[in-house]
Amino acid sequence: MADWQKKILGPRLAGFIGALLALGLILQQPTLINVARDRVFDQFQRFSPRDYNQSPVRVVEIDDAALERYGQWPWPRHRFATIVDKLNEAGAAAIVFDVIFAEPDRTSPSNVATSWLNAPELSPIVSELGATNLSQVDHDRRFAAALEAAPTVLHLTARSGASDADCPPALAKVQGMSANDLARVAPSFRNVVPPLPIFREAASGEGFARAALADDAIVRSVPLIALACDGAEVFPSLALEALRVAAPRLDPKFAPSAFVKAAEKGPCRIHVTGVAQESVSEVILCRLRFPTTDDGQLWIHYSPVDSLLKRRLSVVDIIDGSPDEIADAVKGRIVMIGASAEGLRDVLVTPLGDDRPGVHIHAEVIEQALAGETLFRAWGLMRPLEIILAVFVSFLLLAFLPRIPAATGFVIWLVLSVGIFGGAYLAFSASGLLIDPVTPGLVLGTSFLAAFVVMFQQEQIARKFIRGAFGKFLSPLILERLERDPTLLKLEGEQREITAFFSDIRGFTTISESLTPPQVTAMLNQYFTPMTRIVVEHRGLVDKYMGDGLAAMWNAPIDVDDHPAQAARAALQMLKSLENLNAGWRKDKDLPLPEIKIGIGLHTAEARVGNFGSEDHLEYSMLGDMVNLTSRLEALTKEYGVPIIMSEETKNRIPEFASVPLGTFTVKGRSDPTVIFALVGDEAVADKPSFHAFKQSFETAVIALDEGELSLALEQFADCRSGETFGIDQAIESFCARANAMREEK
Repeated sequence: MADWQKKILGPRLAGFIGALLALGLILQQPTLINVARDRVFDQFQRFSPRDYNQSPVRVVEIDDAALERYGQWPWPRHRFATIVDKLNEAGAAAIVFDVIFAEPDRTSPSNVATSWLNAPELSPIVSELGATNLSQVDHDRRFAAALEAAPTVLHLTARSGASDADCPPALAKVQGMSANDLARVAPSFRNVVPPLPIFREAASGEGFARAALADDAIVRSVPLIALACDGAEVFPSLALEALRVAAPRLDPKFAPSAFVKAAEKGPCRIHVTGVAQESVSEVILCRLRFPTTDDGQLWIHYSPVDSLLKRRLSVVDIIDGSPDEIADAVKGRIVMIGASAEGLRDVLVTPLGDDRPGVHIHAEVIEQALAGETLFRAWGLMRPLEIILAVFVSFLLLAFLPRIPAATGFVIWLVLSVGIFGGAYLAFSASGLLIDPVTPGLVLGTSFLAAFVVMFQQEQIARKFIRGAFGKFLSPLILERLERDPTLLKLEGEQREITAFFSDIRGFTTISESLTPPQVTAMLNQYFTPMTRIVVEHRGLVDKYMGDGLAAMWNAPIDVDDHPAQAARAALQMLKSLENLNAGWRKDKDLPLPEIKIGIGLHTAEARVGNFGSEDHLEYSMLGDMVNLTSRLEALTKEYGVPIIMSEETKNRIPEFASVPLGTFTVKGRSDPTVIFALVGDEAVADKPSFHAFKQSFETAVIALDEGELSLALEQFADCRSGETFGIDQAIESFCARANAMREEK
């Protein structure tokens, strides 16, 4: 398998395996993942709680102030009768008790009289009060009469104990799915504890009040239906019954028009839809729809914490309040009565992080249903979609990840992860849709981590290779870029524009014959060290050493925008460095060397660059016709007697540098002549007035020589020789010799 195939397939395979492991874990439904998902949904609620506007619900609380005013709990039933009468007279749409009335009132005079008659020491008191009259006063009957006169809903308690033969039938029949169909999916209890028969006969409805506690004891949902009596009866929740009973008297401004119109046509009925013996999908009440989980639970969209104060009233406000004040507060609304006093209330924790009395949980259900702001999460539907999303985003990441640097891959993973969680939050805030971002996030994260580990290992290997192959021949900045992004190094080869460089020591063969091998080695090491550093400092790459020759390139393996200028500056600096070397060698008695001179060729054109060689040994190098031409330019420096010769292509890219034309020559194998120039200095030299004069004379002389005007050529070359020659005096002598030879031939 080729290296590029390993580079791509390795991370993808690792990422695919990581995704499969994550999916396997998710399908096992571990508690930690479920808790993480629920906590994310909790955070969504904190970011976007349900708006609380005009609430259709008022909660009358049996609070500490009421206990202080009316005495300890339990209260006599006649006090509840008074509360019901006042609320009914004020026009409450429904009066709902989140209080259990399962036993007779022990404070009724009839019960008191009976117990007193059995106490001899109290018989004188009983005879004075008149036991017969006391036995006729019954608080339970008084309360039942109040219940019958008003739209009231009572609370029954579901329990898991032994079944009771007297398990009562539900007051409101649930239609749609039968008890047998619901038995496998809905919450089921062996029995219920109903209110006293006298109260059940008088009340308009009854429902169970039960919250679904998660593993962390947070109430995120409530069941809307439950089975009891060994699965024979289906009971609605307290909130559902409150809506059913309140429908005819509910103020239309608090309810959707479809619900109001349906209620006007007759009594509302509870209808459950779903797949028999498999799932519940929806509960409908007078066209009011409650999207549920598979087991018939409704996710609660909570309003802010301050909504408790806005919807609450104290029992004191009802018993001692004026009729007008009570009517302003409750008319056309559903009134729920529950305990909030310390020691009486059932405290429940919400996703918003606050503690609320249970009665407010039921109020939340009613409010969000009427406002149409219910949350929706169908487990059977959403779960496959979330897994498909997880697989899709993982494959999307793995499609690009092996072809980009690990750092870029991390950014893409981060963007995708933020997109998953952000998209889930947008779906929640816009439509109340609960999409689990943890599942796709976990699969994506595991997939990325596995692929990233393999990519990291591959990059470390690539870094090691790059530093070993290019560490001594590339500038630290370019080397750092290659290490950060090894994909910039296309080792398989590519066609790109480069500036090629060839240099050679003139007369090296003769020089080396006068030296011992150790002296030759020392001389070359001393020479190549500064020359290599100059190439590296100017962002070039040393291609190879060829005896006394040096080959380099610019704009490979990564882009160097001003590569012709960088190569030209490097060549000029090498000449200055050579002057320092020669000065040092002249003083070195152990290394007897003559004046060392070098020739440099520069050419800019497209070449093939990449890893070339055998299967056992590869080197990053340059190939092509332009490389051969550059080598030929370097050889021409001996013939023309100039240090640096560059092609017209390079000269046109650096017009600001000081250069003079040398004419043309034809490379073997080429039909078109090549225009060449001598590079004599940088921009500072080009700006000198003396160079302008020299250049004008030199160009005139070269043109005159090519056109056969030998006298003019010699005259202009003489002008060049009379002043500064800018390091090409040998070229001037060579041209003069050619002109004299041509004159003699004539």
